Amino acid sequence: IKIKSLELVKRAVMPPMGTNLGNHDGTVSEANLAYIRRRARGGAGLIITEIASVHPSGSAIANELGVYDDRFIPGLKEIADAVHASGSKVALQLHHAGRESPYLLQQGKAIAPSAIPSLVFGLTPREITRDEIQEIIIAFGAAARRGIEAGFDAVEVHGAHGYLLTQFLSALSNKRDDEYGGSLNNRSRFMIEVLQEVRKTVGPDFPISLRLSVEECIKDGYTV
Repeated sequence: IKIKSLELVKRAVMPPMGTNLGNHDGTVSEANLAYIRRRARGGAGLIITEIASVHPSGSAIANELGVYDDRFIPGLKEIADAVHASGSKVALQLHHAGRESPYLLQQGKAIAPSAIPSLVFGLTPREITRDEIQEIIIAFGAAARRGIEAGFDAVEVHGAHGYLLTQFLSALSNKRDDEYGGSLNNRSRFMIEVLQEVRKTVGPDFPISLRLSVEECIKDGYTV
């Protein structure tokens, strides 16, 4: 199957799964590489990495892989090279946790569309400013550029599982009264602008995937 510039020899895809194996500075560890080499030997046509944080304010755990600085590129290139050595293609998953980060919540550094407590961790994030919204949109694009420089064949934007993009989409977590809140069109704006920035950065022929929760699966949450 051919998806823009990406050609897969088979349609089996290994979706992103967290390992918690990254180094504490967000760099790729030897354990990360050992894990991905074994997965790649399984023969999937495409492997999508675990979450990689596009901004320091977006890591779900202290050792989440980072892609918010050029210093992460060499380690990420080792992941791409390891997958390519087994004949598979690889996509980098771009992620921002928003309020669903226990360690950032505990430090008072977690951000979200509105200052509403996490349903999972019970702590309250700070409401993101409009300037910060633009900063994070740009960060997604810059992270995609680093993925290309590291040799990845595609990128996936994480818009699922209650993380920042989903928090904007959900009326339960987004109570803003500006152009990013209120109607579904407004709540969708952040996710769409992230995708537009990534597309502008990677060009017209590079594959972009969106991981999207289309059912919130919470009382009064959004549905298909």
